[in-house]
Amino acid sequence: MEWLKSIVETCAHVEILTADNAASAYKIALDLTIDLFLVDIVLEPDIMRDSSGLKFVADMRQISKYGFTPVIFITSLEDSKLYTYEELHCYGYIEKPFDEDRVRRLVTGSLKFPGSDRGRKMLYFRKDGIILAADREVIVYAEMVNQQLYLHTMEERSMHVPYMTLKQMIEQLDSPDIIQCSRNTIVNVAYIVNVDIPNRLIELKHGFGRLEIGLAYKRYIKEYFKICN
Repeated sequence: MEWLKSIVETCAHVEILTADNAASAYKIALDLTIDLFLVDIVLEPDIMRDSSGLKFVADMRQISKYGFTPVIFITSLEDSKLYTYEELHCYGYIEKPFDEDRVRRLVTGSLKFPGSDRGRKMLYFRKDGIILAADREVIVYAEMVNQQLYLHTMEERSMHVPYMTLKQMIEQLDSPDIIQCSRNTIVNVAYIVNVDIPNRLIELKHGFGRLEIGLAYKRYIKEYFKICN
């Protein structure tokens, strides 16, 4: 693996950490914040049909900060690809024997992935096996319709977001500007043009229409906007 490490070092000025086993790698990942994982699918070559690298990444995906961190798998196992793309959402593969140009392309590309950008607040979600990202600044509102979550943004007027609840979206966005106005709806206050408390309506900018204020949220909305009447 020293040769692979030397290739990665030529791609960017980054600190490279190595681990001989999953337990050591797990501890490093908990203690620090990793921007890219390179993981061999076979971590225990002495064990027949070993694929412990897949389990390691599956464990990483259960940690909130690593939900969408790029992963490049090191493998010669062709039949692992479908699982890792659909379930673990890896960025790509480095196949043995290593192709030096491919290694550089994958590492350089993955380090540009939005998940490595700590400065902007993004919403990440999976759709059709692909990881998509939406900048919080362009999110107008989101709503649950028939138990399905829909995101409305300035870039995409309406987008279905599978595998995510409204609560999970609120937690991921983690912004005081994203407020809940009803049991099924959250809204970005930056796109609110008027709040009508008596009629329980929120009017939005840019032709996005109106949202209803739920009875249970009327007091909260009134206090948030410091409405006296």
